[in-house]
Amino acid sequence: MKMTMQHKLFVNPSRRARAAYPLVVVLQVDIAEGAERIVAPLSRAEGEPASRLRPSIRHDGKEFIVLMRLLGVLPVRLLRHPVGSIAQYRDDLIRAIDWLFCGI
Repeated sequence: MKMTMQHKLFVNPSRRARAAYPLVVVLQVDIAEGAERIVAPLSRAEGEPASRLRPSIRHDGKEFIVLMRLLGVLPVRLLRHPVGSIAQYRDDLIRAIDWLFCGI
């Protein structure tokens, strides 16, 4: 049985961007076919205020901000070893996506 990737956290595969955005979260459901997944980067919450478009999450005892305005696409092959899940923040993530795309 295939395990869903949605809401899983991964270490940012881009070494250059990893200092600013250490983690990415998969936002796309697995039923959408393709070799890529839509992701959003996470930044450390140090000095970054949370907002409707930038939900705050906690992972591994640290505060992060999900940067919805920086959505991107990554190949699934780069997303092999999840380091956690933020499924418990699903409602906050959906509200941010709704705000970004629909203004509601």
